[in-house]
Amino acid sequence: MRAGFGTITLVMAFAMLCASQDLLSKWHVVPAAGLNVSWKQTKDGLVISFTKSGKERRLLLLETTTADIAKAKSISLHYRLKLVKGEQPKFAILAYGSAGEVWFKISQPPQATKGEVEWGLPLAGLRPTAYSIASTEPDMKKVRRLQLGLALDGMCEGVWEIKHIALSTELLRPSIPLVIPISPQLRLSLAHDPLAKAKTEIVKDGQDEKWCWKTEFVIPGGRHMYILPSIPMPDVDLTGYKGLQLSYRATLPSGIKALLIILVEQDGSHYYTDWLATPSEEWRTLTIPFSEFRLGGWSKDENNQLDLDQIGSLIVGMHGTTKAPEGKGSIWVAAIAFVP
Repeated sequence: MRAGFGTITLVMAFAMLCASQDLLSKWHVVPAAGLNVSWKQTKDGLVISFTKSGKERRLLLLETTTADIAKAKSISLHYRLKLVKGEQPKFAILAYGSAGEVWFKISQPPQATKGEVEWGLPLAGLRPTAYSIASTEPDMKKVRRLQLGLALDGMCEGVWEIKHIALSTELLRPSIPLVIPISPQLRLSLAHDPLAKAKTEIVKDGQDEKWCWKTEFVIPGGRHMYILPSIPMPDVDLTGYKGLQLSYRATLPSGIKALLIILVEQDGSHYYTDWLATPSEEWRTLTIPFSEFRLGGWSKDENNQLDLDQIGSLIVGMHGTTKAPEGKGSIWVAAIAFVP
């Protein structure tokens, strides 16, 4: 599986620095309480075995103090993660400043990792920890220590084999879409006007037998109504991606011209577009550039811009007024991805 970035891009990034064994020699495993960890160096790279019996989050981290940190804009990884038990872990990055500042970012590969993975993580979007004296993103020239590793939740056991790890002076660009799988395990949410009736669920399409996100609703006429079903997004940094892509079909009550599509930041800020996804009885694939999303007048944001490292959920719903005594509608979403 290739996740996030193309092989050619990563090979170029690795070549900018040095050979794989030299790269790994600049990193060391950080001992952590609550984890049983052992590691060894092989001809193919670094092999780390780990087990955890507690439910609380623990971090399995590697650390570097190399001078390359000052010019770094991203981290490149080539690895294999074998899980014996437990949930797929997220990735954690921590940066330590010269004056005691600490920044972090939690991310995860776009898909479950089986086999070898080549992936790049941008260093943009690091946020101060709750205990840090910092208030802004780090100046990498002032970062003295950089840590990268796994954020392990719940009981788990596995082996992490790392073939390459490198700091790059380039902003790695994704070369393939980041697909957001639709499955029955997703936790859906639904908000709607008290006078509306609505239901949202994950079902299989009768024709292709693929999993779909389906919302059905009935609204009274003559007044403004809203239906806002939402689906969670994985905790990934979308830096380098250009827009949202989804496949849908929809029937809407008369007078309502298009779907309401909203990207919701983790702090609750709503960025929306409401004119691109017009009703269609046939499946349509729509690509919406991030530039088409604007902050909702009902919402607030600290910087009034869509932060691509903070998108927490996606709403595909509707709002508006139908003149009919009663309006019925349905929205089907079959595929969601972020595109480079």
